[in-house]
Amino acid sequence: MPSRRNSARIRGLILAPAALLALAVTATGQDEAPRRPPEPFRVFVHATPTADAALQSTLDDALPMVRDRVGRRSKWFRLVDSAESAEITLRITHYRQAHLNSLVRGGQTESMFTCWTTGYHYVDAVALAGNARAALSGLDHRCVDEGPSLRSAAGHLAEELERFVRDNYAAVRRVRAQANEGPERGETPQ
Repeated sequence: MPSRRNSARIRGLILAPAALLALAVTATGQDEAPRRPPEPFRVFVHATPTADAALQSTLDDALPMVRDRVGRRSKWFRLVDSAESAEITLRITHYRQAHLNSLVRGGQTESMFTCWTTGYHYVDAVALAGNARAALSGLDHRCVDEGPSLRSAAGHLAEELERFVRDNYAAVRRVRAQANEGPERGETPQ
């Protein structure tokens, strides 16, 4: 006959996995992102203000295209005019573009026969939603002849923003719930 101490240990070993399983099922059911949210999340997209005039110019060049690409994901996002009325803030921090010579010393690759010079567009941003925060990047890299574009890089950034929201769905929903408790929020017409 097992002692009381051993009986308690055996019961604990049996109940612990059952409790963990119940907790895991509950947590994943609440935090799992749906295929499409019931209503789009309000997003404020802006460029980081900077004293560097050249950098500010490039950020201002990228801003309309990023807004357009985020706005096109209308099942997930609705653009708003201010951070106060947003559930998610996307701050563009850097934009760069360049052409690179793809010559490699010591041998040639198959891609070198079709593409001697590549180009890229790269848009960096920070996404914020309540306590959730992530650095995101949108990239378009291809042969210069095919024309890498800011539009494709901004589209990639919008995809990354959607992935951020899916990964942090519970946090973004909490921000929405807190925002809905306050006064009405102003939205930009789409």
